This record gives sequence, structure tokens and C-alpha cells, in this order.
Amino acid sequence: MSQIEFLIGVDGGGTGTRVTIAGLDGVEKVRAEGGPSALGQGVDKAWTNITLTIREAFKKLGIDKCDFSKCAVGFGLSGVTVKAWAQEFENKNPGFARIIVETDGYSTLLGAHNGAHGAIIAIGTGSIGEAWLPSGERLEVGGWGFPTSDEGSGAYLGLKAINHVQRIMDGRRPLTDFGRKLLTVTGDTREKVFEWMGAMKQTECASLSPIVVEFGASDEVARSFLNDAGQEIVNIAAALRSTAPELPIAICGGGLSEALRPYIPADFLASTARPQKDSCAGALILVAREYK
Repeated sequence: MSQIEFLIGVDGGGTGTRVTIAGLDGVEKVRAEGGPSALGQGVDKAWTNITLTIREAFKKLGIDKCDFSKCAVGFGLSGVTVKAWAQEFENKNPGFARIIVETDGYSTLLGAHNGAHGAIIAIGTGSIGEAWLPSGERLEVGGWGFPTSDEGSGAYLGLKAINHVQRIMDGRRPLTDFGRKLLTVTGDTREKVFEWMGAMKQTECASLSPIVVEFGASDEVARSFLNDAGQEIVNIAAALRSTAPELPIAICGGGLSEALRPYIPADFLASTARPQKDSCAGALILVAREYK
């Protein structure tokens, strides 16, 4: 095995891949972003987008032909909880000297608490709650995947939105500006809505969530969806804290987690923290601690 020269952190999800490269000191040198690499979308697709993004990051360092055998990689990936997918992913390692494969929830946790114990609730296209206790025990809440789980997430809001469209078209709810905006995406006839749903996967469903957020202040139905999402976040936290009431929890994610903050009960929100670092940095911590 060649001498390892680079440590790489990879955060792979349903909407994109984020990569950071560091030396053996664990200090980030560069970042790059690429296409999705959630394992549920296919292991081969995941590896393709991951390797393309890693090569792009190396190009930013002036290295056109990176030697994977000199790299150790920490992965925080969506879909790792399905053991068969995780094993297939590891089996198809394209030549990295060392890989450590974990859930994107765990890499998010490591980033949020800068490698220390604690818990996170990650809200994005999907959702998951995860805790790492001082005893070493790890807890997971939610994260069962689309469409049966992902409570509080973009996909969760999207499912509520498409159901709202169905009710509007049936005459069970009145048509408002919120509904009109949804219909511009889903189509405004029964046939078109069925066609949209036929192609609907997690990402497409979550694409409706910005419309829900947009109308949260002005539309009663949209606001109720957002309040439901906020309560689901509280429910996840309650399960995480059931055995460790003082556990520090960070609410993580991108724009949606920020947009949901006004709809999360204030007393609970005050007991949480913002993340110190992101999931990509957490994936780097995952592999860097093996080389200290």
C-alpha cells in the first residue's frame, strides 16, 4: 500500500456530493461539489459522481491526475443504513488506500459538534436524528427513507403539498394563490398530476417545499404544513433525549432548516445549538482521527 498523503471527506446525498481534501494534519485545503451520490440512486452512480468530484477538487490543487492509492477517505452517505448497499459500495472501491463508510447523519453529527459527543437533527431533502453518547452508544431516530419517513423534511412538505393539490382538484379545498403556484409545477389537470406523480421521487417531491415556505406567512394551509414539520423536529429530539435529557442537539441542514426555525416551538429551539461545522467537515473528521 502506498504512503497516504491526502485525507478526503465526502458528504453524499440525494441532491449533491461535497468533497474536501486535507493533508495528514486534517486541515482543509480545498472543496468541490458534484452530482448526487445517495446509495439509493445506485452505487455505480454514487461512485461515478464521487470520483468526478474528488478529481475536480484535486484539479483545484493543481493535481490533474490524482493517485487514489495515496488517499484515505471518510464517507458520510445517504443510504448506508441499507447494509447491502453499503457493502456493495465498499466492494466497488476504485482504489483508495482506505475508506471509512458511515451515514450522512453521523458525519453531520461529527461536524456539528466538531468531533465531540452530542446529537443532531438533519433537515434537508430527507431528515434524520442521530446521537453519539459519551458511553459510545449511537442512536438513530427516523431516517427510514422516502416516502414513509423523512418527517419535517423537504420531501415531507412535498408530500403534504401534492396531497393538497389533489384535494384542490377534487373540490375538497379551495383554490388559493398557494395552490395556484403548486399547480404551475404539478400540472393543472388530473392527467398531468398523475403524470407528475409517476415520475416523483424524493428529490422531485422535495422540490415543492420552497413553495410551501414561500406561502407560510400568508396561507393557512401552508402554515399548518410548516407547523407540523416543526413539531416533527421536536418529536425527533424527544426520542433522542429520552435516555440523555441534557444531550446537546444541533439542528442542521441548508436553507430549509433555517426557513423552518420560525415554525419550531420557541422553548425547544432555545435548547438547541447551531452546528459548528458541516457534514463534509464531519466526514473529514471521521477519517482524520484515524491518523492522529
